[in-house]
Amino acid sequence: MSGPHQAVDTIGEQRTTIVRKRAIAAAVAVLLAAISVGGCGAHSDTGSDSAATEAGSGTPSADAAPADWGKGDYEKAMKRLTRTLRDTDAEPVDSGFPDVMDGFNRTFRTPGERPYRLDIDCAAPGTGELTLTLKRGDEEQDWAVTCNDQEADRFDIPATGKPFTASIAAPDSKTTGVIHWRLVTVREDRAADDCGDDIKGCDG
Repeated sequence: MSGPHQAVDTIGEQRTTIVRKRAIAAAVAVLLAAISVGGCGAHSDTGSDSAATEAGSGTPSADAAPADWGKGDYEKAMKRLTRTLRDTDAEPVDSGFPDVMDGFNRTFRTPGERPYRLDIDCAAPGTGELTLTLKRGDEEQDWAVTCNDQEADRFDIPATGKPFTASIAAPDSKTTGVIHWRLVTVREDRAADDCGDDIKGCDG
C-alpha cells in the first residue's frame, strides 16, 4: 500500500516543484524587464533635467548687453545727461543723443568770434569710458570720455575758419547706452585760461 502512494506523492511533488520554478522564473523575467524599462526612463529624465539646468543657469555670452534697457531706462538716462550738460551761461549751438552702438561722428563749423566748447557725457552700464577723437585738418587729439559720471567732459574749441570733426567709434561688441553731446559758445571771460584749443593741444 505504501509503495504506490509514495510514487504518486513523489510525482506530485515533482510537478509542484516544476510549476513553482516556472512561476519564479516568470516573476524574475517580469522584474528584470521592469527594472530595464525603469532604468531607461530614469536616464532619459536625468538627461532632460540636466539639459534644462544647463540652459537655465548658463552664463551670458561675452557680447551680451550688461543690462536690459527699455524705453524708460533710456528716458531716465537722457534726463540725467541733460542735467549734467546744462550750462545757463553758454549759448547752445547744436546737440544730440546718439546710441552708443551707433557711435558718434559729426563735423561742425566754428564761425564768429566767441569760443566754442563741446560738452559730452555718456550713460552706459558696464562701460567705463569711450574714446573721443577731435580732428581739424592735420591736427588730431584723442580724449577719454568717462561714462556714468556726475560731470560732463568739456573740450575747448576756438572759433576758426576751419571745421572740426568729433567722433566716437561704434563698439565692436554689443553695448547698451546713450551718448549726449552739446556744442555751445561761451563768453570770452569764461573761455579757458590756457591755450583754449583741445584739438591742437597746449604742448607747443
